[in-house]
Amino acid sequence: WATVLFSGIVGPAIVYNFFPPLLFKLYMLGWTLGGIYSVPPIRTKRNAFTAGLTIATVRGFLLNFGVYYAVKDAIGAPFSWSPKVSFIARFMTAFATVIAVTKDLPDVEGDKAYGISTLATKVGVPTIAKGATFCLLANYVHAVLTGVLSGRGVFRAVPMIGGHALAAVVLLARFREL
Repeated sequence: WATVLFSGIVGPAIVYNFFPPLLFKLYMLGWTLGGIYSVPPIRTKRNAFTAGLTIATVRGFLLNFGVYYAVKDAIGAPFSWSPKVSFIARFMTAFATVIAVTKDLPDVEGDKAYGISTLATKVGVPTIAKGATFCLLANYVHAVLTGVLSGRGVFRAVPMIGGHALAAVVLLARFREL
């Protein structure tokens, strides 16, 4: 607990003293969400919806946007939204949502044995796997379409279109193995 408490005090102090106010606010939002995820009495991890929302917000949006903003500030460049930052924030938020929903799948038998209620124990592994696959596939299709529909030079076509199309094909092939 000493390390957790120390980090919980020193981290915000560093961000407050060395970064702009917006970054401190984003950091504290992530800090607060991380705390209420695990610390009683709220513990959002006990509910599938609130756990997913918390994880998607922190790992999807705050992490990607926050790092981008911090780097821009550190090098003295003015902040501006770009198609790349907008894409990665959307893509990773959707990806983190899938991670949040599927994180309990390996533990479903143990959760059932100990009476722990999770989304996977309520609706079943096959339903979660199908839903997660559909969401990932939609995310990859979104990435391909973003690459196709964006102006020339906004994204590198091979990784943006080809890479995400290949990831979608691999996802579907792996899904058939389930």
